[in-house]
Amino acid sequence: MEGLSHFHRRMQEVKEDLLKMAGRAEQSVHSAARALDARDVELAKTVIQGDRRIDLMQNEIEERCINLLATQQPVAVDLRFISAVTKIASFLERMGDQAVNLAQRAMALAELDQVPTPPTIMAMSAIAREMGKDCLDAFVEEDVAKAEAVLVRDDELDRLCRSFLEEMIGWMNDEQRLIRRGVEFILASRHLERIGDEATNVAEEVVYLVEGRIIRHGGKPSVAVGPL
Repeated sequence: MEGLSHFHRRMQEVKEDLLKMAGRAEQSVHSAARALDARDVELAKTVIQGDRRIDLMQNEIEERCINLLATQQPVAVDLRFISAVTKIASFLERMGDQAVNLAQRAMALAELDQVPTPPTIMAMSAIAREMGKDCLDAFVEEDVAKAEAVLVRDDELDRLCRSFLEEMIGWMNDEQRLIRRGVEFILASRHLERIGDEATNVAEEVVYLVEGRIIRHGGKPSVAVGPL
């Protein structure tokens, strides 16, 4: 960081802290997805226990950002950076919370008669994890195109979530004794869908950081979204 001003060195440190938090959140999601597929109770417990550190990292990043705002009075792109970092830290914390929820589903399913994980859940898990990785890559690289590609994938994840709900309702109607298991899988699908939502939130902040465009709440990305 030689040659940077004191202010920009501190901003770089905040970015590095955010990336450490992102790494933990990404690992938490990955481990929770593995625990769900394998019904691995010990791995699920590890995810739950590790969430406290993610929470504390969010607090630390937020405090540093507030201190920068109060002492440095940044403007223009620097102000956008601090605003984006604060929001991204919040989205990562919620991503970690959804990983905990997913781990709890793994533990609940481990207590029931075992069946293979539905293929739709596996597909949703893969998409959610890819979205989490891609949105963070977009932040590091300040790559708007990569961020907007995450937004497009969110539509795919939403579609899978809706179709899986219908699939499970049909399954539970046919097999009344499997209702509890079906409910747990439905909840798992919702947690995965929410992980995708948080990845989308991060991607939207990347677009704002790089270009100053606010595209949440109905704003449109510049890439075309194909039909579902």
